[in-house]
Amino acid sequence: MPHLLRLLTISAMLGLFAQTADAQSARQQLCPDGYAALSENEADAAITAFQACLAEQFYDWPQEAELRTRLGAAYLASGRSEEALIAYNQIFALVEANDGDVDNPLIRRNRAAAYLQLDRPEDALPDLEIALSRIPEDGFTAVLAGAAYLDLDRAAEAVAAFDAAVRAEPSYASAWIGRSAAFVELGMSTLAIEDAREAVSLQPEDPGALNALCWALVRAERAADALTTCRTASAAAPDEGSITHSLAAALEQIGEVEEAHALYARAYAQSPDDPEITQDYERVFGATP
Repeated sequence: MPHLLRLLTISAMLGLFAQTADAQSARQQLCPDGYAALSENEADAAITAFQACLAEQFYDWPQEAELRTRLGAAYLASGRSEEALIAYNQIFALVEANDGDVDNPLIRRNRAAAYLQLDRPEDALPDLEIALSRIPEDGFTAVLAGAAYLDLDRAAEAVAAFDAAVRAEPSYASAWIGRSAAFVELGMSTLAIEDAREAVSLQPEDPGALNALCWALVRAERAADALTTCRTASAAAPDEGSITHSLAAALEQIGEVEEAHALYARAYAQSPDDPEITQDYERVFGATP
């Protein structure tokens, strides 16, 4: 099963705090270089800019919270999960100290994303449940909730979360990818394949969508049908362990054992902390790494 959060695009992570154009225009004057970097999906430049703005002067607490919010989103997009979590905890402390809204759904959602990047789904879920109670039609929040449920082996609840995301935002490929993965875990192969095909139709070159279809077909014992898609996904994201693993599983299923074993080893080197990849590595090579 692909690590869904890791396959989300940088633009999605930078968009975690998207606002209306008027609100954004009013606030971006706090740190023009930071907002410009966010608009260009340049996470590292945004981090540098927002750090500089926060260091150069004192702000009223709502302004400081806004700047730290943007800094946290940039940390998430850059994969700097620990720093993102620190940023959001600082925001919560700031808001609480000033009697602000500690259940702000966007801050809750973003902190949950940091927890998920740190493989802490049990900590992410309370934030996501609060966020969804306030913004039930937000597809991205529902996708994060689905990813958390999947990580906790709660596939039926994951299906419900991803279903909410699909209904809220039918053109959001990640929602279809997630529901496909949840259907796979429930053994509902036909539905998993249908959802994965929908994701590919929405994002035909996206490696996450291609991998969802590859994996759904492999788990349905249809590796021969999956192989071209699996190879395309691997070519698009050759360093992604979950995608390498899917291709290895497809090759093993059709009897291409030598290439499959080499790819299992590569998948383990790329993602040694993934339990499914580790399990197959140990099975194939007969020893604990």
